[in-house]
Amino acid sequence: MSDDKISINEAIDSALRLDGDPDNVRAYYDDWAQRYNLDTSSVDYNAPAISARLLRQYLPATGARLLDAGCGTGLVGVELGKLGYHDIEGFDLSESMARQALASGAYRRVRGGVDMMHSSQSHGQESYDAVLSVGVFTLGHVPPEALLVLLALTRPGGLLVLSTRTHYYDQTDFQQRVDELLADRRIELLQLLEDAPYNKDGAAHYWVFSKPA
Repeated sequence: MSDDKISINEAIDSALRLDGDPDNVRAYYDDWAQRYNLDTSSVDYNAPAISARLLRQYLPATGARLLDAGCGTGLVGVELGKLGYHDIEGFDLSESMARQALASGAYRRVRGGVDMMHSSQSHGQESYDAVLSVGVFTLGHVPPEALLVLLALTRPGGLLVLSTRTHYYDQTDFQQRVDELLADRRIELLQLLEDAPYNKDGAAHYWVFSKPA
């Protein structure tokens, strides 16, 4: 990876240079948890609000059972709460981040110490009307294969709402994974917002998938 800065915020820049090892990612976010909301607000992090509004377009039922996968401090849950959703669960690799999310009051339950790649061990498969994962498909965090894991947690007929940072999309085989799932009819693409606002550092792609019933 280039030595050029990815983010104008030092903490965010360092997060984007993680190596994807769960222990290293967990330790970094445990240390960052108390300052995370301040740091992300300093770069106008608007991905949670955009993702919540996208979900509302396709799932107006506010009583739907939702999962925020990689919930961090709960910014997505807060935005969902503003739209009237109340049955929201979350998990995060970092225990400290999960505690912040629970303290937000937006979630019915939050679990920390959950590795997304093994989340089926703690969360029932095909259990959720919609699964959201915002700010997670980014460099140094999870591989594109995590898409398959989250799809398995989504009930037939349910929705999957994701953001992918543009540099993550460009440097991984995420599109190939999507194409394979589309070809196998395991997902349907309902909407793709390309190069949409993410924060001051750059753009992201926002995806809304449905899982065929």
